Order: sequence, then C-alpha cells, then structure tokens
Amino acid sequence: MPEYKITINDRTYTVDLGRILDDTVDVTLDGKTYRIKVEAPMRKSSKTPVINRHRQVHNPAEVPDRTFPPGTAAGPGDVIAPLPGLILKILVKEGDDVKKGQPVAIMEAMKMENEIESPLSGKVGEILASEGESILENAVIMKVGG
Repeated sequence: MPEYKITINDRTYTVDLGRILDDTVDVTLDGKTYRIKVEAPMRKSSKTPVINRHRQVHNPAEVPDRTFPPGTAAGPGDVIAPLPGLILKILVKEGDDVKKGQPVAIMEAMKMENEIESPLSGKVGEILASEGESILENAVIMKVGG
C-alpha cells in the first residue's frame, strides 16, 4: 500500500491507501482502517465533439446533376457506375434486348455487390467496361439504345 504523510490541524499522520474499488478506498490511519467514499471531480467529456452540418437546398433545381462526369454529357441510355468499384460480371452482350430496370452488370463497391440496372428499354449497344476492370464513379459501363 502507498504510504502518505498528511497534516490536519497542524498534526501530522501517516496514511496508507488500500484498494480503490469504484468510489471507495480503504485508508489506514494510525493503525485503524476506514472505508472512505470518494467523489471524483466532474471531468470534461473526452469524446470528440460531433458537428452536424445539414445541407439545405432551397430550390431542388439548383442541385448540380452528378449522374455523369463533369465536362461530358451522358446520354439517356448510358449505364453509369454509381460508385468506384470493380466490375464482377457483365450480364448482357452487345445486341441483347433489355428492359428498363433489368440488371445488366454486377459490380463490387465498398465490399458490397451491387446490381447495375438499365436506365431504359432497348438494345445493348457498346459495352465499355469489362469483367475484372476497376472503374471510377460516374464511368459509363455500357450504352443502351432506345
């Protein structure tokens, strides 16, 4: 046990501190043991503060269109990658007929498999990505004609 010297009203005592359990400590003062309740001072939170920033859009028409890379124009039948990832499987071939919402590719993004759907019904034109290829967000995977 750690031993301390304390002075109370000009009188010095030898104090041994015992085990501290939760909010109690065993203290031996001049050979007599006391169980003392200790209240810790209030501590400031050590957690990192959370800043909540809410994006406010007053007019939805002011929100920029992020469906295609800046500086290019995506066509209505362009199948676009929603996230950067890896093309696992192309489910169609050039010339196949597809329906709107039909899965045309499977890609892995953020350790999850995602089905990529055709934006409209029509024939698969050009397939620009291949299985096993890493692609960026907003990359055109294939083109579907109306």
